[in-house]
Amino acid sequence: MTDIQLICIAAAGGFVIQLLNLLELPKLKKEERPNFHDWVYYIPYLINPILGAFLAFIYLSSNTHLNSILALHIGASAPVLLRTMVSTLPRLL
Repeated sequence: MTDIQLICIAAAGGFVIQLLNLLELPKLKKEERPNFHDWVYYIPYLINPILGAFLAFIYLSSNTHLNSILALHIGASAPVLLRTMVSTLPRLL
């Protein structure tokens, strides 16, 4: 597989995670469900695939061999990995 294909698979992994979150919405009470008319709700549908693609790109640029299942896993876990990394940074103020 080419690097572009692996990056696209990683982006799809980030998008699939958002779809799984969407499948959980019927379990919520109506008043707890998000406002789908608010554009802010849709930001993770753009950001998570971008984060997944970016992380796969970083792996590939460091000469790490990826196969398609690993690229999908990297894309799906990228938002959580990056959030964890940021939360462990020391506070400057």
